[in-house]
Amino acid sequence: MKPASQEPAALLDLLRQQLILAQVRIMELEDERDELAPRLAETSVLLAAAQTLAEGKVDEATHLEKVRADLQAQFDHLRHVQHVTNEALAAARADATRLAADAESLRQQGRLDRAEIGRLATATQALRDMLTRTEQQLAESGKISTERATRLQQLDAELRSLKSSRSWRWTAWLRGIERWFK
Repeated sequence: MKPASQEPAALLDLLRQQLILAQVRIMELEDERDELAPRLAETSVLLAAAQTLAEGKVDEATHLEKVRADLQAQFDHLRHVQHVTNEALAAARADATRLAADAESLRQQGRLDRAEIGRLATATQALRDMLTRTEQQLAESGKISTERATRLQQLDAELRSLKSSRSWRWTAWLRGIERWFK
């Protein structure tokens, strides 16, 4: 009979070890959940900041586009003035010297305006590139956030499943005995 009485004791020890391992795993899962919660909050804050930044950059791009359109209108106007100046030069040769100086100044202004338009076009493209990168970063952040939220839900579901399992309920008395011995 001694071997038969030792077998349940060995089984009981094995069951206790498995129960302790399961409890350790549950605590590890709870620790991981607690670690992921602040990171999820940080990600949400970062997403909100990225959205605000993206909206600001879109507003800046819109403003720059309006400025470019205004400069183009000014440039077109200057071209028109140059044409009128050339017609006036042909009509009034007496004012040729004065009108030639005005035309040269208008040409210089046109070159400056073209250079400014080129610079603004470059800046607009840079802002568009930055907006694209920001949108990509926002999409990546959203994907990571979604993955983490999904993993958190899975871990919560596993924990609820474990605590509501039949084996958890049936072994409650063993945990009670173990607590009593401690």
